[in-house]
Amino acid sequence: MKPKTAVYQGTFDPFTCGHLSVLKSARKLFDEVVVLLLVNPTKTPLFSVAERAEMINAAAEEANLACVRVDSYEGLLADYMHAQGLTCCVRGVRNGRDAEFELENHRLSRVFYPQLQTILLPCDPAWQDVSSSALKAACVCGRVPAQWVPQAVQRKLKEKYPSVVFF
Repeated sequence: MKPKTAVYQGTFDPFTCGHLSVLKSARKLFDEVVVLLLVNPTKTPLFSVAERAEMINAAAEEANLACVRVDSYEGLLADYMHAQGLTCCVRGVRNGRDAEFELENHRLSRVFYPQLQTILLPCDPAWQDVSSSALKAACVCGRVPAQWVPQAVQRKLKEKYPSVVFF
């Protein structure tokens, strides 16, 4: 029997096909996945929380992923998980550096919420080199590989970068 609900947290600014591949994997393991937009006061996001939620919902719908819910929270992941009565979060990893970073975050979160468990899910190898930062840099340059982002995200990026070309 698979666990009921997992949290997949991040800033997702914007949501990429790498994020979507991790979300698809998580849905195979859990009945429901909460995509949690953690508000980080040290970051200045390109998209608002509402815009990111809209993109994630649209991307999940385009991918025919049911039982995906988007939520947001300002504070520690551990506090959100505890308040919601949840114990399992999933994190996407592209490489060893990501895995090391996520393991460090897991250990820190367990200090605040010892019941927390983290599952590291590798993204599809096709998305190993795609990050939200690289995507935004490509947008500034005006050319973005279309396969990097779901259609819903492409539409929102076009609003922010009217001259961007998806190829």
